[in-house]
Amino acid sequence: MKIDIKEIPFSRRGSYFAVSYLAQHQAIFIRDVHGGDDSPSELFEIVLEGNSDLTSEAFHESYVIETTASLLKISRRSRPTEFCALILPTAEQLRMKVVGMAVRLKAHKVRYDSLNQLSSNTYEYISYKKETKFHLRLNGSQIKVEAPWYRVGNPTIEICLDGQQKPQELVIDNYQVVLPKEMKSLSTFEEAHQLVEQEYREWEKTADVPHAYRKGQALANYIIWSSIVRPVGQLTSESIYMSKNWMQNIWSWDNCFNAMGVAAEHPELAFGQFQVFMAHQDKSGVYPDFINDQFVSYNCCKPPIHGWAYSQLMAVHPYFSQPAQLDVIYDSIAASTNFWLTYRMSDHGLPYYTHGNDSGWDNASIFHQGLPVISPDLSGYLIQQMDILGRWAKQLGRSDDSERWQQLADQLTEQLLKVLYDGDHFMARSYRTGEPIEESHSLLLCLPLVISYRLPESLVTRLIQRIITQFEGPFGLQTEAKDSPHYQVDGYWLGPIWAPASFIFFDAFRRSGHLEIAKRLAQKYCQLANEHGMAENYNPETGAGNDDLAFTWTSSVFLLLGNYLKELENG
Repeated sequence: MKIDIKEIPFSRRGSYFAVSYLAQHQAIFIRDVHGGDDSPSELFEIVLEGNSDLTSEAFHESYVIETTASLLKISRRSRPTEFCALILPTAEQLRMKVVGMAVRLKAHKVRYDSLNQLSSNTYEYISYKKETKFHLRLNGSQIKVEAPWYRVGNPTIEICLDGQQKPQELVIDNYQVVLPKEMKSLSTFEEAHQLVEQEYREWEKTADVPHAYRKGQALANYIIWSSIVRPVGQLTSESIYMSKNWMQNIWSWDNCFNAMGVAAEHPELAFGQFQVFMAHQDKSGVYPDFINDQFVSYNCCKPPIHGWAYSQLMAVHPYFSQPAQLDVIYDSIAASTNFWLTYRMSDHGLPYYTHGNDSGWDNASIFHQGLPVISPDLSGYLIQQMDILGRWAKQLGRSDDSERWQQLADQLTEQLLKVLYDGDHFMARSYRTGEPIEESHSLLLCLPLVISYRLPESLVTRLIQRIITQFEGPFGLQTEAKDSPHYQVDGYWLGPIWAPASFIFFDAFRRSGHLEIAKRLAQKYCQLANEHGMAENYNPETGAGNDDLAFTWTSSVFLLLGNYLKELENG
């Protein structure tokens, strides 16, 4: 597996460090992703003998860059033994070794950022921008630090590692208050690299996929592993970020797919994706929209798929069905469900969205005429979740709860069919006027398929026919019908193919007994991701990746569907 740092950050499990080529600066950067996606991540620009633009002809003529899961190495093209190499030995540490060339690190800083010299070869960099500290150890006689002082800080900070005569090394440790004692010990660069390599090989032992998709499997494994951050601040558990490109938070529905992606081999990590949101669950019952180490956002929320997602975890590992886990999850998801029933119910007896982001389909065409919107997907999700809660309540010996969830699900199903189904298809309605949303041809309107077990057979047949004829293309399920006036191949949720929609519909087809359709969609999705990488979403006509090209829920869904296809192969 080779990693292109123009698209996929070089990082590791637990680390807030990432190394990327940033096109807006035309430069390679050591980055820090504390503070989430609203906080600039640039820490140090890496300049190799005056050049930092790896896309330039001059860089290409002079250097070769190779990146694996455990090592980023930039070698001189004419003399490969001369190089700059970076590793991430632990979640808190970055190390650089320079041999046969000179490398400069230029800090991208704000006013109060400052570099304090602690000894002849150690410094502390206090980053106000990132609200964290970095301890720098310089191992080499040809390392120069240029950090002039002016009143309240250093106007510029540059570190030059001149390895032309002897190898030079730099170690950067990250911490919040004081340097932990365990960080002070230091093995050789080569020994540290081997330990990271060994750690990653252990991680790679995950669920198998068909041989044809092995390239995608390797990439998906790396993207998930490298996008994990350790618990800091608001993050009470190890958290799988969506990406370390710019989606540097954990969102409350993305977390569900990533939990499913790691559940079979890493159940504690999977459970942690739920725990981090339970730790910040509002007294109303709603989960935050997203969380990073410094901030928790409640401006929006996400659709109630958490019960369905957790039931998927229970199907793959007994850990999730243990009372210690199930009791906690039941209470939390019950409270989350009650949020919708208490605070988001319309006069029609159906729940509504106050923002497109609440649905997860941020700019879907059902929101183009204004908000709030009463949407059939939301009712479908809630009915499914209440049915699941009813089963869990029975399993936990809470019979009164079980009956209540059953009654509520029955009532909501009746209202869904009465208000949002016209005898031919589901629609969305304006919360304010009650009128149908016109000119919307969103796949979102077909999501009541998740409760096919509650719907009339004739309705399910029409719904499936609509999905296949209007939304299935050569690469899978597109999110807006091609004949819609809102359709765009790069329109986010107005046409592109997405991981969560692909998996939710795959599972709905599978559970409704339409196994051939489920298999076909799984094959299309796996082929798409295997060929075009783990993109945030995909062009429905060409398959090319759109937006962020190193996305974790895409990787998780690829592994889930790939494993399903492998199980079919094995009979």
